Amino acid sequence: MAFSIIGIFSVLLELIRPLLPLLIALVVIDAILLVLALKRGTLVTSGAIRLAVLFGGLAAVITFFIAPAFTSSSFANLSGALDYLSLIGGALGVGVLVALLTWPPSAFLQRS
Repeated sequence: MAFSIIGIFSVLLELIRPLLPLLIALVVIDAILLVLALKRGTLVTSGAIRLAVLFGGLAAVITFFIAPAFTSSSFANLSGALDYLSLIGGALGVGVLVALLTWPPSAFLQRS
């Protein structure tokens, strides 16, 4: 398979296919909590944003340190800037995803 965006998305779909029902349920629950937090007016409170950023940052740091183990390698196998930038980019992506997914629940749990 050649490197193309369609090929990359096909491989990613095959990787997450077993988790797809769980991911869909998580997104639906998150959307419901987002609507409820918007109705209560607590979505843009500083406490909700701070908590989401804290969880996202923690997830990014943890991902940075455990991601090489998921590929059966270690930090000794990272050889160049591309390897490190890919690891940092992946960790930041996971951190942003976790922050976005925890923002509506943390906003819903805030007092109005």
